[in-house]
Amino acid sequence: MHELSATESILSLALNEAARIGAARVTRIRLKTGEWSTFEPDCLRFYFGILAAGTRAEGAELDVDVIPARFVCEACGIEYSPAHGRFTCPTCFAARGKLISGREFYVDSLEVEHADTAGTKSPGCQ
Repeated sequence: MHELSATESILSLALNEAARIGAARVTRIRLKTGEWSTFEPDCLRFYFGILAAGTRAEGAELDVDVIPARFVCEACGIEYSPAHGRFTCPTCFAARGKLISGREFYVDSLEVEHADTAGTKSPGCQ
């Protein structure tokens, strides 16, 4: 259920940025979310469709790019992605992996339409 409040924040950010730059409409929002962020992409899209109705983001696409979990072994220094259910280092087999990516959650970019160029997509912020 935390996806609802996160989606409200995403929509608010997009609408505020669109208003700030004078955009007529938000057409796409690109999110980055880590594999271990606890945010479910399908839930984010579902809530976005509901929350965006009647706003300048209605009909916008919500693209969610999932960033895989990556660890660095604190024993030998190698970076690795954990195999299914195995978190030990694939090189030295130490159980001292530190998560270095996979918990991210942020808006990567927006695409908007300006009133004077309706139909032409232009990047908003990045």
